Amino acid sequence: MSQNLDATAINQIHALISAQSVNEIISKIGADAVALPENFRIHDLEKFNLNRFRFRGALSTASIDDFTRYSKDLADEGTRCFIDADNMRAVSVLNLGTIDEPGHADNTATLKLKKTAPFSALLSVNGERNSQKSLGRMDRRLGRLPCGL
Repeated sequence: MSQNLDATAINQIHALISAQSVNEIISKIGADAVALPENFRIHDLEKFNLNRFRFRGALSTASIDDFTRYSKDLADEGTRCFIDADNMRAVSVLNLGTIDEPGHADNTATLKLKKTAPFSALLSVNGERNSQKSLGRMDRRLGRLPCGL
């Protein structure tokens, strides 16, 4: 066996020792991951298990009932709901966490409401000057449409 080590062998030994040190740190924090010598990238081992390590999902719906049920059932401490009234949209981030214990923020519920015919009719006259007669016609049109206004 040759007593001479070339630079490639020394670099590989250094990478293996460094990766071992990183893996010791990863195991101490209880993460299911491993660092490989290739640029010390950390690889998640979840894909090799039968089940996920934690729940995450992305519900997208136009149903208020489905949105609230999902949000209530899966809410953690620190859950936040962000509402965009102009676009009739709401997003609940169910695992946002707290300042002391931040979450991953990858379990969300999104509600995007559709504009109904009565609502669109109201929007069409919003900000315009109307006579009592034209408002009366609007009232009759809204009365013929099923709406909860």
